[in-house]
Amino acid sequence: MNVHCPYCRHSFSLTREYLAYAVEQADEKKQKYHAVECINCRKTIKVSIKQMRRFAPAVEQAEEAE
Repeated sequence: MNVHCPYCRHSFSLTREYLAYAVEQADEKKQKYHAVECINCRKTIKVSIKQMRRFAPAVEQAEEAE
């Protein structure tokens, strides 16, 4: 999943493993956003959990349904 920093306009990718971990943690805490630190300017970016779920591995979502 690509993330764009609104401050420095740098684009970077989040891995599928990181997305699965972040979605799992957000579900436990009932959060709607996840904070990601920009790798270029180190400012915090809010990323929607709904958007992260679309890019998370389908295997993780199938296990949750069971």
